Amino acid sequence: MKVSILGAAGCIGMSAAFEIATSRLADEMVLLDVRENLARHHAMDLSTAVSALDVSVRAGRYEDTAGSDVVVHAAGIHGDITADRSAMLVENIRASGEIARQLRKHCADAIVITAVNPVDALNWTVWRAGGFERRQIVGYSFNDTLRFREFAAQEKAVEVSRVEGLTIGEHGFTQVQLFSSVRIDGRPVSFSDDEKQRMRGAYRAYFEQLEGLAAGRTTGWTTAIGLASLTRAIAGDTREIVAGSAVLDGEYGQRGLSMGVPIRLGRAGIHQIVELALARDEQAALERSAEALMKNVGVVEATLQLAGDRRRPA
Repeated sequence: MKVSILGAAGCIGMSAAFEIATSRLADEMVLLDVRENLARHHAMDLSTAVSALDVSVRAGRYEDTAGSDVVVHAAGIHGDITADRSAMLVENIRASGEIARQLRKHCADAIVITAVNPVDALNWTVWRAGGFERRQIVGYSFNDTLRFREFAAQEKAVEVSRVEGLTIGEHGFTQVQLFSSVRIDGRPVSFSDDEKQRMRGAYRAYFEQLEGLAAGRTTGWTTAIGLASLTRAIAGDTREIVAGSAVLDGEYGQRGLSMGVPIRLGRAGIHQIVELALARDEQAALERSAEALMKNVGVVEATLQLAGDRRRPA
């Protein structure tokens, strides 16, 4: 299994590289970053750290991604956690468009996991500019689901390991927490309106507290655990259901955008977009989230057209 990581010198890229390598999810790993000296430094260090695991790690350039099974795209401009992620959009569209062209040239069969914000718009960018199949492109939004499960466990006073549940829609403030999907020990549970409000409030308070620390980093460890989970599903062809941003073509009544949905993930990428029966309020919230995302799709289309990267018909 060959995994290439773009933006490997950054918080998310390096954290993901460490987790994937130490979990032995790859036997070959290539680290890329515009800061080539830092990528090489990390590669030398990590190579020694995992040498006894028989994992080969090296720094490289786009041509070294040839033969990659999975590419983690974490190369972009990162802003404040609580900031409106659309502010970073135009610069990251330009960068992701170029990255998509290079990946299509050098590793056209890879599964590409987009892990740059705003992820839904940039996942759409990679698909539009790169000409990949829909199944090959996954936007990383699994952190929302991990936090949802954590808050649900706190609300119900149980261990997080006993909780299942999904968050879909935008990876941002219009995300939809699917209370109807929550299971504890495999059994459905209900939430009162007060419980739902407390959990939604906990989500925003979490980010405000995190940003208030002014630490100058993003949630690298959480993202690394999630990216390793997605890589594990691909490597093992588990076809388990996870939350991820996918290019939609009629699923959930939406098309012409990438949005967080339940996906069945395996060696070939997205094997299925799983359409759950949503509660009425969840369906309405998802439609509002899609409406918000469509605004960024317009920015993507205009930016790609100006850059001459618009390759796939909408």
